[in-house]
Amino acid sequence: MPRATRGKLPSSKPREGTAVHAKGTERVASILDAATDTLVEEGHSGLSLRRVAQRAGLSMGNLQYYFPAKQDVVRALLARYLEAASQRVHARVEEGGRAPVERLRRAVEALLEDQESPRHCQLFAELWALAARDEMVADALAVFYAGFRAGVVALLRELAPGLSPSRLERRAALVVAFLEGLSLFRGGGALRRASVPGLEQELRAVLEEALAGVPAAEKL
Repeated sequence: MPRATRGKLPSSKPREGTAVHAKGTERVASILDAATDTLVEEGHSGLSLRRVAQRAGLSMGNLQYYFPAKQDVVRALLARYLEAASQRVHARVEEGGRAPVERLRRAVEALLEDQESPRHCQLFAELWALAARDEMVADALAVFYAGFRAGVVALLRELAPGLSPSRLERRAALVVAFLEGLSLFRGGGALRRASVPGLEQELRAVLEEALAGVPAAEKL
């Protein structure tokens, strides 16, 4: 099986030539729902094609018609999550009009809202654990985060157009790492015991302090 291509967004579509009709599309959605449920409820050690097939009410043959390997399922559920999250963030950002600072505020609020779901936090905790043991899954996550980082680069470019592409990339990577690490301390699923109250308010305060130093020309 080929490795995931780094730097290129994964696809949430199943094997080429499948799911060309409505019934197939519905079946793919049920497979990805079942895979997500398995990861969240049973952990990375419980994720297998057989378990996903059972949850989806399919035979192994039917599941592998769409997704031949476990890694294909993981890539697809990551891509589906990224597509949905990107649409939510984009909608919130556009509510901020043309002002880069307001667009950034809206993006942060959208990401904080997404982290309020214990299901999402637990899903990524399990994916990180799975990636530590499976190179294919690690590649899929790397591709996912490349897409996440690209969206942050676009926002930062609006806010600080004078930064070089390499500095934009580095700063975007730091922002992504910060936001993802934040989920560990906001408490989702089994991570709830590590939660720290008031983090959202503190993050907003830090963001406002940082934006206070942005030149007026970059706020327009």
